[in-house]
Amino acid sequence: MLGKFGIFAVIIILVFLFFLVISYGAGSFSRKEKKPEIKKYLKSVNALLIFIIIVGAILMLFLQFFS
Repeated sequence: MLGKFGIFAVIIILVFLFFLVISYGAGSFSRKEKKPEIKKYLKSVNALLIFIIIVGAILMLFLQFFS
């Protein structure tokens, strides 16, 4: 069974894979010029993913201190 840090590592890996899929789907890896709407969308997705990582880190710290 995974420990606290293992669970956090899985969260990080899943967030990274989600980032790759969303970026690829939005055309971030293409050579064409990106529309401002897509840039704004990717910026929002990046903010959401950073928020998920921060919440995961806070939850891991609470588990570390209170268990």
